This record gives sequence, C-alpha cells and structure tokens, in this order.
Amino acid sequence: MTATMLLQRLKTIAKVFLPNGRLNAFPPDFTIRRPILSLLRRRLDRGEACFLALYRWESRFDPEHRQHAREEEQRLSAASRRQLALLAREQFGKRELIGMDQYGAQDYVVLVSAPQDPEESFVPVSLFRKLELLRHAFEGGTSALLPEAAERWQLTGTYVPVSSASWASARDAATLFKETFDFALALATGAVTPQVIEARRQLDEILAEGRISVLAQPIMDLRSGDVYGWEILTRGPAASVFHMPDELFRFAGQSKLLSKLEFIVVRHALDEIASRRICEPVFLNVTPVTLAHPLFMAHLEQCLERHPSLSPGQIVLEITERHEIHDLSEMSKILDRFREKGYRFAIDDAGSGYSSLQWIGELMPELIKIDRSVIQFVDRYKVKESLLRAIVTAAGEMSCDVVAEGVEREEEADVLFRLNVSMGQGYYFARPNPLLHAHEREIFQEMKERIQVRRGLVAS
Repeated sequence: MTATMLLQRLKTIAKVFLPNGRLNAFPPDFTIRRPILSLLRRRLDRGEACFLALYRWESRFDPEHRQHAREEEQRLSAASRRQLALLAREQFGKRELIGMDQYGAQDYVVLVSAPQDPEESFVPVSLFRKLELLRHAFEGGTSALLPEAAERWQLTGTYVPVSSASWASARDAATLFKETFDFALALATGAVTPQVIEARRQLDEILAEGRISVLAQPIMDLRSGDVYGWEILTRGPAASVFHMPDELFRFAGQSKLLSKLEFIVVRHALDEIASRRICEPVFLNVTPVTLAHPLFMAHLEQCLERHPSLSPGQIVLEITERHEIHDLSEMSKILDRFREKGYRFAIDDAGSGYSSLQWIGELMPELIKIDRSVIQFVDRYKVKESLLRAIVTAAGEMSCDVVAEGVEREEEADVLFRLNVSMGQGYYFARPNPLLHAHEREIFQEMKERIQVRRGLVAS
C-alpha cells in the first residue's frame, strides 16, 4: 500500500467519528451508518416536508466513442462533486439543505426541506425555482471546469417529494429514500414502474379533460421600456407531479403524447389571448415533432378562425434546441410553409449548445432567444459577454431580433443595455402571471421607467 493510499484510508476512518451534520456532502460508504439517511430521518421526525432533487448527466456520445465517454465520465464525476457541494450549500444553507450524494455513474441527489402548503403544487413553485437555479449553476460551473465536455453532456433535473404518509406508516428511512429515488429516476428515464404507470394514467386524465392552464411572461423592449410581447408558459393541475412544465413535457414526450399536449396548449393559449384582447406578439413553444405534425397547421388555423381578432402575424413559434431536429433541410421547408401564412419563428436556448447556432444559420429565424445560461452572471464572466456579443452581432447581420432570457439581476440588465440587446425577459422584469387586459397593465409603467433610467445611466 502506498503512502497516499494509507493516508486516504486513515482520513476515511477518521470520518467515522464525525457527526452526521459534517458528513452531509458525499460521505464515505460506511457499513456501520449512513449519514444522509440519518439526517433525512431526523427531518421527517420533526414533521418537515422533504424533497429529493435528482440531477442527471445524460451523454450525447455516439456508440463508437463509448471508451472515450467512460474516461470523460470519470473527470466529469470529480468536477461535478466539487461543484455541487459548493453550489448546493450556497443555494440552500444549513436550514434547508439536508444532504447530497452520488448514486450511479452520473446521478446526483440533493435532499432539502421546505415549507409545504397542502394546497400547493407537487413541489412548491418557490422550491422548484431554487432547484432549477441550482441546476443551471451546476451545469454551467461544471462545464466551465470541463469545457471540452460541455457539448457532449446535458444535465437534467427531476424533483419529487419524500412521502410523509409513507414515513408515518413505516418509519423506514432506507426504504422510503429508495422508493423516492426510484420514482425520480423513472420519471427522468422513462422506465416503467408501478408509480410511472399511475403517473401515465393521471396524464391521460389531464389531457382528456383539458386540465392545462397557461401563464404569460412579458418580453420587454429594452429600448422603449414597453412590453414587446408575451411568452406563453404551461402549467398542469396544482398538487400534481405535472404542475411544472419540465415534468409535464418530459413525461408527455416519453409517453408519446407530446403533440397531443402541445395541441391543447396552443388552443388554450389562443383562447386566453383572444379573451384578454392581447394585441402584442405572443410566443408559443413548439417542439420540432409537433411542428412537423401533418395536422398542426390546420389546428392553428382552426383556433384562429374561432378568434377573428388574432392573426398569424401575431404568433411567434419558438423552437427549442432541447428537442433534436434530424433533418434541417426538411425542417426549413416546413418553416417556409408556415411563413407563407404569416407566422414567425424564434430559435430558443441559443448559446446553450452548438446545435442551436447551426439551427440559426440554416433555419434563419426572425428572432433569436439567448439561453439563460449565457445571461446568468454575464457581468462577471468575460467569456459569457463575448458569446453574447457574438450572437448579437450575428443577429444584426441576419436582421434578427434578439431576446435575452433569464434576466434576474440589475447588473445583467446593464450588460444588455451596453451591448444594445433589443429585448429582455426574466424575473428582473416580471414573473409569469395570468394574462392581463390592456387596462390592467399599470404595473408595467414602473418597469418602463426603470428600464429608461438604467439605459440612460449605462449610456452615459
């Protein structure tokens, strides 16, 4: 045994005597105790609502490069553990964070506690947002450490509650943790389990009954300060695993129900837009699968026929990189057929990967939406500012408008003003809410004034 191995073994032995609270991040695999389970058991005994977040790196390697994938996986694992230990503590602190560990090659679990209202969603919206912020920071930070791996790995996040009812009846932390982890993994991978079968039954009911609602987040004109348009966002029923859009759309895709879901969302969205007399552009997220569906254009036209106040020119169809396009040439022809009717297109998530930049060049969208991973802390990282500047320059040469997504801080907005980005969207400007009539928008006057003031200060 080498001196290094001996020292490592002594360090592991020494950790046996540390309290559980000091071992809440990737503890050694003790046979005499499991710190993470002990910490979870303590929170459940207190009656706290606990939640499990599963962050999973998914590989985009071709089969012939599996050996290289295994080598890179080891480097990714080491970088991920360092990043997650740091970022989870920053995001949640001692009060909320229970612990974190790695299960499987690239599966990472974070356990947290949070207030839970019985009437609230499956995972509280406020917690969901914090877990998503952690996912973005985790993915961005790890990719910065391993830039060569950034194009070949994608981080997904799946969030589920730890059942308090199961704890009250069995009080077996190990079994409860395994059931919760298995459910999260099944949702993430599409594996068939009794829980997933039940979830599929619930999704079928939701779609059959049309229990889908829509919210809208304003897209702000960063030159005038006015509302340029609205992105339509989808919600499933409250207190359901499908309340938040990530789980809803991911599971619908795994269940071959994605187009059915998107047809319903489009119908609900246009009904809401017409009833509120919205005259600004509206952005509807559509996957390439649905866009290529032979009945989708007819479905759009039927919806518009019911609402004569709306027109194709008001609708911007957002195509996201997170759904692969197998034939860009054929997709370009499909877009042209929609353009002949007056519809416009936006490429979503630009900057999150190489393929979005390829899409921009070949599909020639009317708008480019820059991914939040580029905008987050763009004021602190020169490489992000350089990427943003390059996209803005390319968009100008193509006569495209640019929307910066995920703007959450004043410093980020100031960079957008300085680089003359035309539009912005994010919590800094406004959160998603039900659509408002024109006479209900006094709340945006203050934001308009703030945009004009900040733009003036940056310009000076």
